[in-house]
Amino acid sequence: MLPSPRTVSILAVLLSLSGCDEHNAEQNSKAKATVPIDAAVDIVELKDIPINYTVPGSVISDGRVEVSSRVVGFIEQLDVREGQSVKRGDLLVRIDPSDINEAIQQARSSVSAAVEDLRDAEQDVRKYTSLAQSGSVASETLRKAKVRVDIARTTLEKAKSVLSAAKAQKDYSTVTSPVDGVIVSVAKRSGEMATAGSPILIVESHEVLLLKAYVSEQSLASINTETPVNVRLDVLGGRQFKGRIRGIVPSSDEVTRRYEINILLPDDPALMPGMFGRAEIRLGAYQAPVVPQRAITKRGGLDGVFVVEDGTAYFRWLRMGRELDGFVEVTSGLKGHEMILVEVDGRLPDGAQVNTAGAIR
Repeated sequence: MLPSPRTVSILAVLLSLSGCDEHNAEQNSKAKATVPIDAAVDIVELKDIPINYTVPGSVISDGRVEVSSRVVGFIEQLDVREGQSVKRGDLLVRIDPSDINEAIQQARSSVSAAVEDLRDAEQDVRKYTSLAQSGSVASETLRKAKVRVDIARTTLEKAKSVLSAAKAQKDYSTVTSPVDGVIVSVAKRSGEMATAGSPILIVESHEVLLLKAYVSEQSLASINTETPVNVRLDVLGGRQFKGRIRGIVPSSDEVTRRYEINILLPDDPALMPGMFGRAEIRLGAYQAPVVPQRAITKRGGLDGVFVVEDGTAYFRWLRMGRELDGFVEVTSGLKGHEMILVEVDGRLPDGAQVNTAGAIR
């Protein structure tokens, strides 16, 4: 059955109206697309990217002192223990001074006897001198009296030296801490015999701390005492400290081909020997373009930025590198000095017109 003329007329009118709506929508879309969007932009900079060489290491003390006695005797007092903090000059060990006191007393007796001998010898010299002048005594007798005086003086000096040494021994019977630090080992106990030069305990100084690490043979040529170093300690939540390379041990391990380096750490009460850390050693730098993190947007699951050319924003995919204090290194996709959008609306279409006048940040 064929449609009536009236039905055909109605359909023609509807199709005409539909075409007008599509045309108007297309015109409105084009009009919107041609309206420039105010946008903040930035110029891609070239920055120095540090070349860091990271190696693990451990905090060690620069001063580990073996404390021993300079005298032989029984340990009368030893009250310190492992892990105890000590200050320079604190009493650590006391040696029984009984034998030393006896030696001092004997030395004093010897000095007194030598003084008496010298006094007698000098008195004889005065007497024989007077008699020799009158011819009552031979000159040989006077000479021998003078020799006895010289011998007595020498004996007195030796006795005084022995007394001084005995007194010094008594001073050595008390052993004090040579440094500020911590007791890390105690080898003797009260009542045991202390022998000269044999370690009684070990004090680890906290006055100077180092990070001991090992570097590869290949990196050694780029490292010296002026090389910047940052040290991060895991136990302190990744806290960073400025370090300085104090020295490189000029001998490597034959198997690993690694060299020991000692990094001087700052004076900080949070640092303790035994902590694990990582040394970031700056070997050099290279230039690369960087973009602000807020300028990066995702399209199709990939990172990129909008590059502005002649007032039009084009999306460009990038290959990203390291993050550096609010910026991201670009390893591919930008060369530097391009104009890019920052604080981008994620719905911004590719090819949108933008107004960048006075908007550079």
